Amino acid sequence: MVVVAAVYFVVAVGAAVMSGRSLDRNLQGPRLRAVWAEGLTAEARCVSLRTEEAQSPEGGPVEYTHPTLEFRTADGHTVSFEERQSRLTPALGDSVTVYYGAANPKDATTRAPSFGMRHARTVITAAGCLFALVSAVVIALVP
Repeated sequence: MVVVAAVYFVVAVGAAVMSGRSLDRNLQGPRLRAVWAEGLTAEARCVSLRTEEAQSPEGGPVEYTHPTLEFRTADGHTVSFEERQSRLTPALGDSVTVYYGAANPKDATTRAPSFGMRHARTVITAAGCLFALVSAVVIALVP
């Protein structure tokens, strides 16, 4: 049973690592961490709103509103981008704080840095590895 437990452990740890990476990419973790790393912020103004219709998981219609925000970078360039990752829906003319990187300010976001987004991959991978270890021990000990 120890061999089965060892094989299970290796496969489960691999699955935990792949799941953590996949979740991180889906949540746009690498892009957001790069934007937040520079610590640059600006006040952006909502210049337009675009409504998108979609279908909910239950099959009903749902609408998403994406604001187009405009801000001025520290070096004086005006940047306009559509925010698609935030639940924030400002009204036309409202001001919001945006986080951006100097190298690519169009990657700006209104999402504030959070522990969960900064460490999602690590937390998911660690939880999966812990589950794999406990499961492998149980498998190894069962007669």
